[in-house]
Amino acid sequence: EDKFFFYNSLAGLVKALEGQYTTIDLRNESCVTGKITFIDGHMNIEMEDVVFYDARGTERVFPNFFISQRNVRYVHLPKKTSATELIDKQFEKMASKKHMTKEHTFKKVRAKRYNEEIVKSAFSGETSSA
Repeated sequence: EDKFFFYNSLAGLVKALEGQYTTIDLRNESCVTGKITFIDGHMNIEMEDVVFYDARGTERVFPNFFISQRNVRYVHLPKKTSATELIDKQFEKMASKKHMTKEHTFKKVRAKRYNEEIVKSAFSGETSSA
């Protein structure tokens, strides 16, 4: 379900900002500046090393901070970043995780070797009788 939202909304763009410092404006005229640590498909955001500024301009420091999706008004992109490049990189990350090759277990290797021996002996027996 989260992948659907990452591909079909701007949550994928914000997901690309994981691990970076940015500012997020909230609905109640306050803002939060810090490092984004996790974003889910609904755009709920977890941050660390946060400075919270309320509507009066008062600063509060928090080691961890959670922002619900409904409280996000605006997410500032860091300078020198392009939204299209961030989205492209995020899509490449999500697509590359799909195809992972698994190593063969000992049981599979043994079964394959046994099967090859059976096939080899069956064909070698036919060629000698012909």
